[in-house]
Amino acid sequence: MKKLINISVLSILILLGGCKKFLDEKPLAQVALDQFYKNKYDVDAAMAGMYSEFQVEMVGRSQYTENYLFWGEYRSDNFDRFLIYTKDYIDEMMLNSLTPTNRFSDWTGLYAIIGKANNNIKYIPRAAELDSRITPELKDNYLAQAYAMRAISYFYIVRVWGDAPIWTEPYEDLKSPSERPRESKDQVLNTVVIPDLEKAYSLIKKGDKPVVWNIGEGAICAMLADAYMWKKDYPNALKWMTNLFLAKSPAGSAYAGTNESNLQSADTWKSIFTNPKDSKETIWSIHWDYTKNGCACMETSWTANNKQIIVDEGIWASWFQPQTTPERNADIRPRQTLDVFTGLPNNKRDRFIKWYPTVANPTASDPWPATNEMIPVYITMYRLADIYLLYAEASNGNGDMATALKYLNFVRKRAGLPVYDAADPLVASKVDMENAILNERQMELFGEGKRWFDLVRTNHVKQVMDPILKRRQLEAGNLEAPGFIEPETRVYWPLNRNVLNSNPKLTQNPGYTD
Repeated sequence: MKKLINISVLSILILLGGCKKFLDEKPLAQVALDQFYKNKYDVDAAMAGMYSEFQVEMVGRSQYTENYLFWGEYRSDNFDRFLIYTKDYIDEMMLNSLTPTNRFSDWTGLYAIIGKANNNIKYIPRAAELDSRITPELKDNYLAQAYAMRAISYFYIVRVWGDAPIWTEPYEDLKSPSERPRESKDQVLNTVVIPDLEKAYSLIKKGDKPVVWNIGEGAICAMLADAYMWKKDYPNALKWMTNLFLAKSPAGSAYAGTNESNLQSADTWKSIFTNPKDSKETIWSIHWDYTKNGCACMETSWTANNKQIIVDEGIWASWFQPQTTPERNADIRPRQTLDVFTGLPNNKRDRFIKWYPTVANPTASDPWPATNEMIPVYITMYRLADIYLLYAEASNGNGDMATALKYLNFVRKRAGLPVYDAADPLVASKVDMENAILNERQMELFGEGKRWFDLVRTNHVKQVMDPILKRRQLEAGNLEAPGFIEPETRVYWPLNRNVLNSNPKLTQNPGYTD
């Protein structure tokens, strides 16, 4: 396994344009990849390495570095900086003044995952020829996961940075060119992400009960639906969500997708996050084990430390704070998402409890137990309510407002909220319906790495973030308070300066200086 890791890291460093000194030095381990992939043990180790790389990239290579949320949530109206403790790289993000030196503007980790997936795609078939334990069905299952992992990694790159270099083969020859220019985001989506996922779907066995930590049939369908939603190709998005409804959950039942009873029940909603392997709603989750990985310490996690990021005052006032009064607590979600009682009346708004086992309807602050840092944390990548709301959005985009209303109401009913009537002004037009669905996604999926991507995908960044940024900019002493400038380009992150320096064929995103 050590030899594989050395080769994989070497490949990625070369891929991203490693320094000259590194290229001049003799590698510590010179073992051809096809000499490593010799049996099922090697393949299992390689697959574990690929998943581990993705897990670490999402949850953090060190404490409070959770890309899952920095990329998918923290730039949105869900969160704000805590002025007492905030650092420059947090201020940049919250004030829309990102720079190429920001620690979260580096895509190297995602290309490391891609490198491992490329190795697996090429060499697992050769290992299958050498070891009869790797049956044709098992080989296809491995390959489906590798193709899907490569696809989701590129999908993150497209959503965070836009255009990107494309590598779909291992880098094995130091004499080969190691620098490539960026291809358009549409090309990455159309020639890598979607074809890889379609290939994965063709390989995965249908109707199997999946392992929740692995990419299975349902997860592949969810990714395809998500990718087509970014293209605003609603018929294809609906097609893949319909395919997902035919797949099985980790609990063994078909997703079905017919009504709210296919969702996790209201009284066990929290189990989606604390016990995903037994939830009929889970599609794909990441398992972060304290004993193996250390604390899943995130900026908003349930810890006693002073955090740099807190829930934004807007949604705190409109959604979380009303939950502190008994007569306004119909919605089951706020009290199970954030400790709404901590430090009242001056709530720090930093106790995000969604991933932790807490009582369903708390009436007072839950004292922070030190042992909560030492329990597993399960990060949700996709679940059925997410797909229901995408199904509503795609149906609305396709002109079927009746179906859109039905799937929107499935989620609202489970949450304990009144359902919308077709005549309700909040869902009366196509635009109103889209806004209602987007608002419901904000609440249902709060803190699940979706909100910023939703705003970008639906072109709502300027509309939603302008007043919030103006408020923050005034607080920071910027009396001009320009709001969200250049939304067409600044929705993307800049390329990190180290990435640019390592590859002269790369160009910086518009709106940023090198």
